[in-house]
Amino acid sequence: MGRGVDIACQVWMQPSSATPVTPVEPQAPAHLNAAEFAELDAMLNALRSQFPATPGWEFCEGFMAALICCRRPIAITEYLPVLFATAPTPAPALGAADGGLFGDAVPYQRFMGLWTRRWSTVLRALDTKVVALDDPAAYQPEVVDAPHFGQQWALGFMAVVRAWPQDWTGLRNRQAIQWSTAAISVVDALTGNDVDPPTLHAFEGDTAGPPTVSPRRMQAFGDAIWAVYNMRETWRTLGPRVETVHKAATPGRNDTCPCGSGRKYKKCCALLSIA
Repeated sequence: MGRGVDIACQVWMQPSSATPVTPVEPQAPAHLNAAEFAELDAMLNALRSQFPATPGWEFCEGFMAALICCRRPIAITEYLPVLFATAPTPAPALGAADGGLFGDAVPYQRFMGLWTRRWSTVLRALDTKVVALDDPAAYQPEVVDAPHFGQQWALGFMAVVRAWPQDWTGLRNRQAIQWSTAAISVVDALTGNDVDPPTLHAFEGDTAGPPTVSPRRMQAFGDAIWAVYNMRETWRTLGPRVETVHKAATPGRNDTCPCGSGRKYKKCCALLSIA
């Protein structure tokens, strides 16, 4: 699996229109190393024998980034069945030794331990101000050098947007609507195929074989990462989504009282409301 930190010599400067982000104290655990990412891959491969829809880690990486950027914090018991496409598996059974998703609590706890560490690393990166994506502090998705570079990461991100559409809408600020719509469109565009001739190697030092990525695809990948930064900052600025409160309609004075008494509202519950 390719390391996100090794993206070859592609420096994307932050667009001037991008919203700046606020750095936070680096309290996250250590980055996952190559062996730990390989362990995650092995665990997902094992799950795939039982649940064919189990995605690879690159898809999970995009899924995680979207969860972090989502306006509403989504609980683990809500998103894991969606990620692994195991619904209607009861969420409380996940990881239980009596037939949950992982079949045993030990591999589940190990997976969640690695997942939580990666989550902390991604969260810290997206909440840190950077001016170029080759900055060691920048968010560097864990993707593989496969056909259509970054596609699975983008598909994972968009899976969250489509699974919980109500949590990506409901904006009242016109500028925020424009930012959010544009950012999602940039990531969504990466779900398509790389149709241009490849002239670049995706990772620094990996030049043994022929080029695998087109310049336009590399630029689109960088643009998608900046879009994720902007989505994260938009939601942090606006705060949690507030549900619209709809006031119940009040019966007319001469309408039949809704309490079921058979009397007119003005001679029944309306009198109680006045009292």
